Amino acid sequence: MDGISSGLILLTYKDKVLLMHKKNSVIDEEKHPWCFIGAVKEKSESFEKAMTRRVQKEMGIRIENIEFVSEFCYRAQLTDDNVNKIQRAENQLLDFFTPNEVKKLFLSKTTEQFITKYALRYIP
Repeated sequence: MDGISSGLILLTYKDKVLLMHKKNSVIDEEKHPWCFIGAVKEKSESFEKAMTRRVQKEMGIRIENIEFVSEFCYRAQLTDDNVNKIQRAENQLLDFFTPNEVKKLFLSKTTEQFITKYALRYIP
């Protein structure tokens, strides 16, 4: 994993996937596709710590039991308590989608690659 300093995290809850969408206006969807939350790892930190930090910043919740999936992808299962405490920032949408709904969304390239490669393994 040398040289890789950023990653994505797949957050699931009750057979659904959490995706984030940020926008500056109602008409900039092309500029900001739906995506997994991503993090950039600081020099002395693990990817798991980076993911925990970023999810806490984006959603106001603390996640645990982060699993390694591939070189830049991780996953974690959200609890009822996590979901009840989610905080959304201004101009930020966080929503849960079924696998079939995800297929119809405009996704970031890295999120689409992750779903194509690993969805069947991690999303029922």
